[in-house]
This record gives sequence, C-alpha cells and structure tokens, in this order.
Amino acid sequence: MQIISSGIHHGYFDDLYGSHGTQFNAEGVPTYSIPFDIQDAPSDTVSYAAVFYDLDAYEVTQGFPWIHWTLANLKTTTVAANASQQAPDFIQGVNTWHSPQTDHLSTEASACYGGMTPPNRDHTYTLKVFALDTTLDLQPGFYLNQMTAAMRGHILDSAVLEAQYRQFKH
Repeated sequence: MQIISSGIHHGYFDDLYGSHGTQFNAEGVPTYSIPFDIQDAPSDTVSYAAVFYDLDAYEVTQGFPWIHWTLANLKTTTVAANASQQAPDFIQGVNTWHSPQTDHLSTEASACYGGMTPPNRDHTYTLKVFALDTTLDLQPGFYLNQMTAAMRGHILDSAVLEAQYRQFKH
C-alpha cells in the first residue's frame, strides 16, 4: 500500500495547508486539509482510517505529539483538498486543538483538520493510513485512542507519507 499527495512539492506540504494559508476557523486554526490518494490497498479493504500528526512537536509541547487530523470510515481511495470542511464522506475525530495544551477548543470546533503551524523550525508531518476489513464503530469527535482500539484485529495493511511544513514566524 502507498500514499501519495498532490499537496507536496520538493518535500514540503504546500503553504495553503497550514499557517501560511488563507483558510482558518474562528479561533485562527488552519482548516484547509491536505489531499491524498491511497494506492495498492488490499482488495478486501472495507474502509480506511488515518491519522496526521507531528512528532517534531515534542520540543514545543514538552513531550507530546501533535495530532492534526484523525478520520475513519473512509470508503474511497481519494481524499480531496479541503475534504475535512466540505461535507466529508468519513467521520473525524478531535485534534490536539481540543486539548488543555491549547485553547481547549470544543469537540465541534476540533473534530476536523487542524493545520500545521510549526513555531520553532520546519517540522516533519506524518500521515499514516490504515486499510481495514470493517468500518469502525465510532462517533464524530472520537479520540485517537478510541480509533486505535477499534482498529485492533482489523488492520489489513498500512502506509506512511511524510513531508515537511515551513516554520510559522509570528
């Protein structure tokens, strides 16, 4: 299985998918989500789940990764740019903007793509997609640990895509 994205050029996500973009929610969080395509998935795949995260955030959060997007019950192999905001055909979990580490946004405001805003240097972002033999019994606003538990025993394959996003200078 492989993941590709038309939103990556020269190893970097395009500006519009994060703090250098133009689409933000009322709290100032970037909301224009990354596009991606899943290739060579197992033929018996029923649905996909994905998590988009930043391990370079450890330095900023003092020990925690930053979860930018979780999604489940995706039935297609193509996710268009800004799908998170445009009537997605999948369910979305909360991102780290929901946590006490940040402004503790509501579930409704954070159960979507919360874009890249690296404050200290360019960060590497990871998209991990899972091919599953079922759909997951989750509700919108789920937590990553709930998705992980629901996937146990149902993962047929997985793939990772990584790229960087340039530092946001205030």
